[in-house]
Amino acid sequence: MSGFPWSVLGIRETREKSAIRKAYSVKLKAMNLDEQVQEYAQLRDARDFALRLASQPLVQTTSFEDEDDDWYEDEWDIGGPVRVDQPRFDAEDEFGWEIRPDELSREALVGDMGDPGVSGSELGFPAPSAPPKRPDGWDELRAILYPDGEYSPEGLALDEYRQAEAALDRLIAVAEDGDIAFHDRIDHALSELLASAWPRSAPLVERANQSFRWLGAAGDLDESYALQFLNARIEGMRFHEEVMDAGHPLHKAWVELSQPGKSNILDRLRVKRGEIDRVLFSVRTQFPELEALLDEERVASWEKPANETVSWIVQRVFIVFLIIQALRFCVFDDDRRLDVGAESEQSSEELRKEGLDTASATAFGAGTSFADVEASDPEFAASFERFLGPVQGAALYGDPRQFVRQRILFARQSAEFDTLVAIQAQQLDWLQAARKEGAKSCAGGARCKLQERRAGDDAGTARCRAGTGAPAARCKAAQRRAEDRGVLLFGARLADR
Repeated sequence: MSGFPWSVLGIRETREKSAIRKAYSVKLKAMNLDEQVQEYAQLRDARDFALRLASQPLVQTTSFEDEDDDWYEDEWDIGGPVRVDQPRFDAEDEFGWEIRPDELSREALVGDMGDPGVSGSELGFPAPSAPPKRPDGWDELRAILYPDGEYSPEGLALDEYRQAEAALDRLIAVAEDGDIAFHDRIDHALSELLASAWPRSAPLVERANQSFRWLGAAGDLDESYALQFLNARIEGMRFHEEVMDAGHPLHKAWVELSQPGKSNILDRLRVKRGEIDRVLFSVRTQFPELEALLDEERVASWEKPANETVSWIVQRVFIVFLIIQALRFCVFDDDRRLDVGAESEQSSEELRKEGLDTASATAFGAGTSFADVEASDPEFAASFERFLGPVQGAALYGDPRQFVRQRILFARQSAEFDTLVAIQAQQLDWLQAARKEGAKSCAGGARCKLQERRAGDDAGTARCRAGTGAPAARCKAAQRRAEDRGVLLFGARLADR
């Protein structure tokens, strides 16, 4: 009994399927399937592999070593040229022919080496006179994967991995330099070796897959049992590499299940239960060997429902949260009720008039009300009110004096010469006053919003056209002149103050 799968089943190599199933049943009964998930997956793979070996036809092999050696030690029958008796040439024969030794193909010299149980003598060729020379790297690779000739479930050390990788590279180079048949024989033998030495051979499988394209043959009708086993392991290793990426949707769940110790209430709040279930389902149905990378205690704590103490704490915390929210809403609701009561003492219309009067006094001096502005120029008063917005004691758009100053400056576009000189003198006074206050006064001045002016122009133009039927351009010009007159009037009053 040595090597996979017999070491896992605990029996000697046999082709009796009943003995294999009996050994599997004995091992299965001794297991705790809830806790020994990895061991169960390995036992199941060993049973399937042993049954496949038992189904293969038994052939007589010509071994280069003792008959007591392992089956995997006889899987190579590759060597150098051997002596082949040359056919004799008969000159009297009408169909006489001659074949020179250098015209014989390598298959004719060494036989079919794809099956480790078929030798050249069984194919009609003479048996080799000396043991064939195995490809470079084969013996070293097998010695590393089978230390002391025995199966080992232990992983490779760093030095062993480097030696095995170098031996594998030499073996792949030999396969690539040979013909197609020789390449296929190395492909077949290497897959059998790596499958039988799993999991010790795990670091080398991906490198071999890149050279021989094993994963591309997954699902083919001629896919060997060893390749079926290795392709499943390759997909598992790639899944592990992907889930370790921080951008993978199941990364948090994988990291959570990999941490030692039981999970607590904070862990359950941080990671979604659905992601935990997806990780466990994927691992147990497709990649059972990956469950060995997860912490058993952590997984068990997630699979068990939360105890009564945790449920009690969560319920109490939720109740306290609801009480705090209710109190907060009640307090803010009372504040709002006080504000509404204060506003009910005065009507909204009174507040609006008070705000407009305050803005007018600010822009044109104390004692000036909004009614005075309307009496002087209704069009300008309407624009001024739109600028202030729905006033309730204060303007929403800043200092109303800025609006007046901007409209005075806009009036320069259509002002007479004398009026233009007065406007420029007024602007000079503003600039001198701003210079005395400092640079911040100049930089912080608000500008009248153009959209407000455009909105006012459009409304005035519409009223003009509705009343007179004049073109829009003429109405806009008339409106601009009317506004400029009002602006100049109040600009002069502002200058006097």
